Amino acid sequence: MGELALIAGSEIGLYALRSHDDGTSWDEPEVMIADLDVGDVKTATDGSVFVGTRGRGLLRSRDGLRSWQSVDVPGGLQKVRSLCITGDTFLAGSEARPDPVGVFAWQGGDDWQPLGDLSTCGGAKEWWYPVAEMGVHVRHISRDPHRPERLYAAIQVGGIAISPDGGKSWYDRRNLDLDVHMIEPDPHRPGVVYAGAGGGGLYRSSDYGESWSCISEGCGEFVVQFALDPQDPDRLYLGTGRGHVPTWRTNPAGAQGEMWRSDDVGATWRKLAGGLPDTMYTRVGAVHVDAQQPRNVFFSGDIPRGGKDDGVYHSPDAGETWTRIAPLPQVVALCAVHL
Repeated sequence: MGELALIAGSEIGLYALRSHDDGTSWDEPEVMIADLDVGDVKTATDGSVFVGTRGRGLLRSRDGLRSWQSVDVPGGLQKVRSLCITGDTFLAGSEARPDPVGVFAWQGGDDWQPLGDLSTCGGAKEWWYPVAEMGVHVRHISRDPHRPERLYAAIQVGGIAISPDGGKSWYDRRNLDLDVHMIEPDPHRPGVVYAGAGGGGLYRSSDYGESWSCISEGCGEFVVQFALDPQDPDRLYLGTGRGHVPTWRTNPAGAQGEMWRSDDVGATWRKLAGGLPDTMYTRVGAVHVDAQQPRNVFFSGDIPRGGKDDGVYHSPDAGETWTRIAPLPQVVALCAVHL
């Protein structure tokens, strides 16, 4: 029996949660890198693990999480907010300040290349972010598996930027809630793309991101992340909160976080409850499905400046039951690795 390691990237450090019995029990969190502001965590096809950071560029482990090395990146990519890895091609989305917000590509170990100019999007002059110490950023970046030249970037805050030609040109779509946190194409259905936003819930497009409709009515309007089951093409997991960030501290119920699952591609949703309170004080932040063992589902409870049920939660049975496996605060990215 191998080891299952869950990498938890937070705004204050990089952690590993380890299980030696396929998730039945978990060791205490191990601090891999302290004082690290993580943006994203992804695995590559060769087993390497990459961590995008706000201020330290890109880090990589090639030896089963025993050590970490810096990856050379251009100056405009010191704040890596999002990663997309398909084969030997890496896409990275950056945060503005001091350089403009952008998307970069790294293929086959060659030099990083900027992919076009996001400022050419029609609404780019209206992009903004409400936190003074943080610039506009590409919160999530993805490539369409049915049209690999088509790229999607979730702009926070500004809607969606789309490139139809591998990054040579960009245009934006602002016909959904503009606080987009995640955008992901459906690998099984050409043209279908999902987007999670902070003011409208989960959206779906059936025309490669051109038009959008909300598919999560009643589930909570604040979505940071969702996840597609890698084996069941009809199953979606959705983490939500209710209300808006400024209200969470004054509301005794907090952000009212909830987990939901759809087994019919978002036509209907079922609230996941086993072991969870009716609503959490925190919102649901990161949502992750183990690619090798999809019955392992994880999420983080997260709220700005901490909350009573912050932490990482695990379900060994596709969301039917849940256990809080670590009280880690401010977790923004989760990634399961089998060692």
